[in-house]
Amino acid sequence: MKTLTIAVLALLSFTTLAAPPEPRLELQAAIAMADAAQSAAQAQHYNIVISIHDQHGNLKYFRRMDNTSVGSIQVAQLKASTSASFPVESGVLAERSAGLPANPYGSIPGFLLLEGGLPIFDQHKRHVGSIGISGATPELDKAFAKAGVEAYTACKSHQYAKTCSGR
Repeated sequence: MKTLTIAVLALLSFTTLAAPPEPRLELQAAIAMADAAQSAAQAQHYNIVISIHDQHGNLKYFRRMDNTSVGSIQVAQLKASTSASFPVESGVLAERSAGLPANPYGSIPGFLLLEGGLPIFDQHKRHVGSIGISGATPELDKAFAKAGVEAYTACKSHQYAKTCSGR
């Protein structure tokens, strides 16, 4: 009986000390983000590429609208990857890097220092991923990415949670 009590106490203490689950970006939320970014681009008559990554830089969702340039595929992915690696806007990172001697972030392989890559944070301010847009100007790419991030925020509000969770 004593052994069973110790085992139960050990199990209970382990479960209470376990780390909270890692935040994750759900597929339905990524799709809602892409829909919002695409709508924002279409409203201004642009065709874009949308790349959404998880917080580790892995591709979660990708969309290429018709009549986009092939080069925009890689640019969107690089912008998203950059904002996933450093949870900061790719344009802000470009400004930071330009202000330092030798532009250090500019020499990191696989990074692209142009506007249009934004980090995604959940309601608890935890980094869950990033979105990268290419196909318009860097400033418009950022605006379209922002529309996607705003859709994520709406998805995570109690009012829209069911819509974006796929349930």
